[in-house]
Amino acid sequence: MSISIDRRVLTGVVICLAVAAGIAVSFLRADVTIRCTPNGTNQTVCRIDEPVVTEKTHPYPQVTFQVGDQISVNAGGCVQTGGTGATWKRYVDPQGPNSNKYYWGTISIPGATPGFIRVSDAMKKPWTVAAGVSGPLVLELGYVDDVYHDNGYYSHDDGTGNQCKNVGNAFVSLTITHPPNTTFSCAGSSGNSPLDLTWSGCDQNGFPLNPQFQSQVGHPVVSPAPPVVCPSAVHVVQVNGQPVTYIQFPSSCIQWPVTYDSGALCGPHVNYFAVTYQSNTVNWWQKSTVGTDDDYNYFMLMPDHEAETTTEGVEIEFDSDETIDNFSSPLWNRFHSLVDNHNSQAQALVFHKTAVVTSLFGLDCGHAGCGSEQHPAYTMAVDIDNSNFGDDQWGVFARNWGDEGFCSDDEHTLPGSDLKVVIPWLPGATAVAIGPDTQFYPFSNSDSSAAVPSPQITVATGQGILLDFTLPGPGAQMGVEGEVHLQWTLPAAARTAIMSKRVAPPAILPVPAEEGERPENRIAAVISGLPAAQAQALRSSLAGTVVTRPAGKQTKLAMRPVQTVAKLPQPPRLPRPVVPQAVANPRIAQQHQAMRTGLCQAFKNNVPGQPALCQQKSPGR
Repeated sequence: MSISIDRRVLTGVVICLAVAAGIAVSFLRADVTIRCTPNGTNQTVCRIDEPVVTEKTHPYPQVTFQVGDQISVNAGGCVQTGGTGATWKRYVDPQGPNSNKYYWGTISIPGATPGFIRVSDAMKKPWTVAAGVSGPLVLELGYVDDVYHDNGYYSHDDGTGNQCKNVGNAFVSLTITHPPNTTFSCAGSSGNSPLDLTWSGCDQNGFPLNPQFQSQVGHPVVSPAPPVVCPSAVHVVQVNGQPVTYIQFPSSCIQWPVTYDSGALCGPHVNYFAVTYQSNTVNWWQKSTVGTDDDYNYFMLMPDHEAETTTEGVEIEFDSDETIDNFSSPLWNRFHSLVDNHNSQAQALVFHKTAVVTSLFGLDCGHAGCGSEQHPAYTMAVDIDNSNFGDDQWGVFARNWGDEGFCSDDEHTLPGSDLKVVIPWLPGATAVAIGPDTQFYPFSNSDSSAAVPSPQITVATGQGILLDFTLPGPGAQMGVEGEVHLQWTLPAAARTAIMSKRVAPPAILPVPAEEGERPENRIAAVISGLPAAQAQALRSSLAGTVVTRPAGKQTKLAMRPVQTVAKLPQPPRLPRPVVPQAVANPRIAQQHQAMRTGLCQAFKNNVPGQPALCQQKSPGR
């Protein structure tokens, strides 16, 4: 199983077909893909398709080395060098005018190569990483040219002197042989301050798995709320008579360079990086107040209270306008209907269920307790209906973009096209089959028509079911959703043990303290104070900012053959956590402006609890 990561934000995927001499040559996406595949116990093969040629040098942090590694290099393919006429040239050994000075790839392997050398020279012998190198042991590739802006992998031609006829795009492959008895660890931390994160393992993407706060190390109990651990509020404002605390954390609280995302009326979200959490105690709560962000809200209680700042657990959130409102699979549609019409039944259905979520981890300091959040959720696998072990029904989705709802301004794009999620193995089961009702569909928050495949399903007995999603670049705002039906083989004793641990949901779930003082609820209370006609006018103006897509079911994706392996591959060892990129979200900005204008008109520029709202142009960060 391979690991694939896009390195650039794209607006779509372009596939070109060139026909020459009766042979069709398929060229890759115009992005950068990195695949690192374990090959036995002590070897990894990493392939970089379409290395960056628009810069003199470019780092590849997904490809790391350690002292004693032996690396063999292979490369080939062609590059668009820009200009007029036949302008493609071979990446390793270009031919034609000025090819003695330009148009070739370079490589740097810290501790092995003497800085950057030609890729053609690196291919002549294996290289060994020596000790004593300062700085990260990370691969860097480069390209030699006098002008870079028009390089790339577009408009394929046969190249100078036909050197690229029937030849695909450039690639670099590294075979890394590790020293004997090498142990691999994904353990890491973001710093040593109380609210930095630390973790002992990672998921199949290389993201930290179930990280906890440094203040929790050695103390597996629920953490105090961050304002108690780090009382560093910048200011407090009143919203409808309730205090809203805006937090700015100093390095004594968090060494990691967190970022902040606030909305017009509340915030901020204090954002870290991409993480994955897994728990057997996940509860559905409700959809956010209509007229604010329409977020779906779950609470995940962690086994050792990892990263919890409240007794409700870590909140999971994703914008329904971007996700489930565009889903087509029957299982998600059933859940969607329950949420809209019988939420208490949805709460009873998803109560103390297992879920695995990859998200941007952060603290929502629009809440008084700065609740820890997985927001936005990028991938989710949740056991929606496990009433029948012969048809255990999981709802899943994957995307690489998402907003943070009402108290935010930005879209947070994940720099990757390949995302993996592992449905955990059912304890005591001896085998599993993928049921025939398993199905996947594309979904979109844009007008993109990029093609997406169904995920590759790989079963590893005793470990889990790996779903490997291949997505367009995050700029396309497309994803894949669906349902996985699992048929477990379960001995009677194991079945009895599982059933004995199940907890029946209460008739009425208590309102989480974190939900009682949500900024969305406070704003809803402000709106509810308006006369009915004005409140309806405001809701109508907000509804006009939601992009509606044509109704209709998406075409079901063709299933790939299920693979079976003895053991899942080792996760990649990323040198540092992956930080999603914050991109301005015009839709949210439009919603904020509509809310601001509507409230100011309704309250004659004197909105309760927001004395400066009608004068401010944009929210502070």
